[in-house]
Amino acid sequence: MKKHLLLASSVVLVGLLAAAGLRTPSGVPSPAPPEPVVLPAPPPVSVKKAELAVSFDLQLRARTPDAARGSPLEATTHFTLTDPHGGQPLRGVRPLGWMNLRPEGQAAPDETACKERIQTFLGGLLSARPDVNLNSYLFLTLNHDHTLSVIDPQIALSRTKLQNLVSLGGAPADWALTPDMKAVYVSIPVQGTVSVVDTRRFVVVRNVAVGREPGRLAVSPDGRSVWVSNEGDGTVSIIDTGSRQVLDTLEVGEGKHEFAFGEEGRTAWISSSEEGVLVAVDVASREVLGRVRVGQGLGSIAYSEVARALYAVQERTGEVWVVDAASREVSRRISLATAPGELRFEPSGRWAFVLYPRGNRVDVLDAASSQVAHSLTGFSEPDRVLFTQAFAYVRNTGDARMSLIELASLEKSGKPSVVQVTMGQKRPSLAKDLGRSAPVAVLPEGNTVLVAGTPDRALYLYSEGMMAPRGTHLNYGREPKAVLVLDRSLREVEPGVFTSEAVVRENGTYDVFLLLDNPRTSACLEWKVAGVPEDASAFRKLPFTLKPEFNPSQLLTAGVPARLRFQLAPAAHLEDQRPLSPEELQVLVFRPPSGHWQQRPEPRRAGDGLFEIEFTPPDPGQYQLLVGVEGRGAALGELPHFTLGVQPALTASTTLETHP
Repeated sequence: MKKHLLLASSVVLVGLLAAAGLRTPSGVPSPAPPEPVVLPAPPPVSVKKAELAVSFDLQLRARTPDAARGSPLEATTHFTLTDPHGGQPLRGVRPLGWMNLRPEGQAAPDETACKERIQTFLGGLLSARPDVNLNSYLFLTLNHDHTLSVIDPQIALSRTKLQNLVSLGGAPADWALTPDMKAVYVSIPVQGTVSVVDTRRFVVVRNVAVGREPGRLAVSPDGRSVWVSNEGDGTVSIIDTGSRQVLDTLEVGEGKHEFAFGEEGRTAWISSSEEGVLVAVDVASREVLGRVRVGQGLGSIAYSEVARALYAVQERTGEVWVVDAASREVSRRISLATAPGELRFEPSGRWAFVLYPRGNRVDVLDAASSQVAHSLTGFSEPDRVLFTQAFAYVRNTGDARMSLIELASLEKSGKPSVVQVTMGQKRPSLAKDLGRSAPVAVLPEGNTVLVAGTPDRALYLYSEGMMAPRGTHLNYGREPKAVLVLDRSLREVEPGVFTSEAVVRENGTYDVFLLLDNPRTSACLEWKVAGVPEDASAFRKLPFTLKPEFNPSQLLTAGVPARLRFQLAPAAHLEDQRPLSPEELQVLVFRPPSGHWQQRPEPRRAGDGLFEIEFTPPDPGQYQLLVGVEGRGAALGELPHFTLGVQPALTASTTLETHP
């Protein structure tokens, strides 16, 4: 009993120290998060077709003790795809999947209804979204106006795909997404804090006080901690991703700091530009293992598992210092040109790319020999590099080109293959602030990237093999300093086995839909969900009551401003009964099916729970009116929507009052 009491007391003490922003004793390992409790589930269900055999199961996890009442349950889905004849797994395919709660008493969909439903989901209509989308991915942008945008590229609106806009309360310096994709951490130097953005609700759930002027962020490979460079006081704060509290604060030296993790994530390396030292830290215990002095001017660092060494750029001397991980001593110094900048390793860990942001050059180092293998020219002030499996993407800030270096060509004799692709109209150096985070993110398919067109205030989609971007997404007047892709789509975890994380809110029988592109076939299965608490199921009920104070069947007139009033209030089953404010509401009026015309009118308060909007439909036809309260769990499309008919313009034009 005494042993248990002492252990509990020590855990409480560590939590109190972290909550107060104080340093916990060095050597106290961060507590491992509790293993999720997997709820009992029925055996997998399967269906066999001429083209493939499909097996499906869903594993629900119980809510954690600190979860809020009404929270849904998280789950992991598994599709196993095999050849129906020989039983061999189908590898390398990209299945799409959805789940929809079947109304009580309704029959299971037949083959025709299954295909029709899949086509409906593929359409991306707000009014026809599945209960569980197993293919979702979102674009996140870190913006110059102190906001974080959430863009849903799968919504069938050509101009409006903005799902959320998160206010950060200050200019962001850097951001980092945790491996479980549940939170984005954003450093805010002016506040001395790191904002934690929940990626289910897209709200700031905590502002963690760290040191002065937090800048660079890095998430440990195991996802249990976020490392924060406090550039105003020479320290690094370590935040526990479970409790979202500061675990420890390390003295590392003045100046800017960079992070690299090595030895399968067991060791964190931290550089100090002014102190000129590399600090090795044990990730689990947070003990300092050693320091390597390199001298002032220490810049970018990266770790190679192939060489089992840390590579550090010495900007003043124009060198790369190679530090042996085992001895923590400098084993080699590689001479470079003047003023090297960012250094990054491609996925295999063999080739290191060194960029020259004040020049026209990129050097490629071979970790196998610790020598410069290629010196490439023809760039224009390159400052950032990111990798797919096939290419290195180098951003040029002096012009609008993105330079693609083929990785396979690095091993061949002769000059490596470089392709120049124009991204947008303006050179990145015209932006207000380019920031320090990656301006390129890889999409789920692996050969398509999202590129931040910072001065163009746009995002560009580029697929490898093309000579120009294949698509453009607006960033709604904001300069995107960096981009992330929040990928919750199905992914292959072993041959023929595909998984995706899901959120389940209600018990019942679900229809499971699968679409495979090659071979082109679809399948429908049935899965029964049990074990979801009633308070989570209450979220199936609409969280708000929405009643029109206008006659939806009354025709509006093209070119004439129309004022529409509606009542909106929290539903009776919600604990949070706070009255809504106009600032919490999102209103979208668009013309289906393409949404080429859309407006987001600003709601005004017209009384208790009564709101008013005004918009002018440009042409006759049908329009849709959607109302959402993103911050309280009601996304656009979840509440009832209204169809508005618009007639041709009359001879006299006056504002149409549609409320009593």
